[in-house]
Amino acid sequence: MSKGKKVWMIVGGVVLLVGIIGVSINSSRKNVVSVQAAKVQRKALLTSKVSASGQIRAKKSIDLQSEVQGIITELPVHEGDSVKKGQVLLHIDPKQTNADLEVANAQYEQASAQARAQEFEISNSEVQLMREEASLKSAQAQLQRDQDNLQRVQSNFKRQQQLHEDGLISHDDYEEAQNKLKSAKAALTMQQSSVSQAEEQLRVARNNIAKMKNQLTSSQASAKSSAANLAKQKDQSGKSRIVSPLDGVITQLKKETGERAVPGMMTSPEATIMTIADLSVIQAELKVDETDVVNLSLGDITEVKVDAIPDTVFEGEVTEIGNSPINASTTSQEAKDFKVIITLKNPSSKLRPGMSCTGDITTDTKKDVLTIPIQALTVRDVEVDKNGVYHQPDLENKSKGSVARADTTKDKAQKKELEGVFVINENKVARFRAVKTGISGESEIEILDNLKENEEIISGSFQTLRTIKDGATVKIEAANKSEKKS
Repeated sequence: MSKGKKVWMIVGGVVLLVGIIGVSINSSRKNVVSVQAAKVQRKALLTSKVSASGQIRAKKSIDLQSEVQGIITELPVHEGDSVKKGQVLLHIDPKQTNADLEVANAQYEQASAQARAQEFEISNSEVQLMREEASLKSAQAQLQRDQDNLQRVQSNFKRQQQLHEDGLISHDDYEEAQNKLKSAKAALTMQQSSVSQAEEQLRVARNNIAKMKNQLTSSQASAKSSAANLAKQKDQSGKSRIVSPLDGVITQLKKETGERAVPGMMTSPEATIMTIADLSVIQAELKVDETDVVNLSLGDITEVKVDAIPDTVFEGEVTEIGNSPINASTTSQEAKDFKVIITLKNPSSKLRPGMSCTGDITTDTKKDVLTIPIQALTVRDVEVDKNGVYHQPDLENKSKGSVARADTTKDKAQKKELEGVFVINENKVARFRAVKTGISGESEIEILDNLKENEEIISGSFQTLRTIKDGATVKIEAANKSEKKS
């Protein structure tokens, strides 16, 4: 073999070896996952907050509306004026209300007079009834006397008849006894008729009195109705003058002198004349998502920022938590917000109802806790034993083939979603570890168990955390400038 051929063979061997090494390195690089890493750190203070937006409002705010219709004749106040409770705010033309009051008064007087007349008539009828009752008693007494007389006359007639039959008295004496009997019977019949007539008159009188009493009841009810209507009209007449129901500030004035006040429902914007608010107690009304409202409690400290006053942070506390969604008519698929009221402790005189604001509500605070970045936390569907406990799989046994796999599947494994992190061991291998979390801060979350301080974990990227497999070899990327700043 010539010297030139030997050189070419050596060169070819070197090229082949370099190629094999390159392919091997490239193949190994394909199995390495580039990740971002962070360490489990102990934090001196971790604060959990809920953020929500809303608007500033006064604790006491009233929309004043008129209950009577008419032209506004006097309006001595302006928007922004401070007013006192009981202060006259406006006058409405009282002509219509006064006319209605006069009509109601006349109707009441008429109904009352009619009731009084019926009472007098009933009183007279009751006196007449007493007379009728006395006449009936007299007639009944006379009837009893006539019955007793008839019995005596009948007994005397029987004796006279027996004596006449025995021939002991004359025929004239017998006829006289007979005539007395007929006269007694006639007197009794006449008196029975008189008693019946007196009873009928008494019954009619009682019925008439009962009828008049029913009419009186109706008249008295009419008088009461007229009295109620009169009271209503008096009240309406007094409402032509509107006074302030509280100390406060006129935050909105919708009417001017000469315009018509229109009664209406509270939801009708046309009916509102002005709005008065007590600005001594200022609140922030926030809309909190349903997933956050369950973490709130009365008394939670809150920092409120108002868009119009960006350099000032107002301290407050939660004083009211809504029990039902703000928009109860929304479909069940949509997220719902709940009203949460924050009462500010030292409000500024610059605050006005309706200003936009945001609130950071502190729900919990813990000291000296282990934390990890929130983005490092992930959820995996893993196998657990029959008691629901997760055991980190042994990667070496898994690589030994079907025999080892058969041993690990003697008891059928169950699937369960667990929250955890990927810990990077000394061999740069990522292992999934289930953890139990506590409160969450702005960017960190508390770890309660299964992690130690300074352990290294995968913190990104988001796509990597979604797809990385347990046991993958990793390469830690340097954090970019924006991440370092955050």
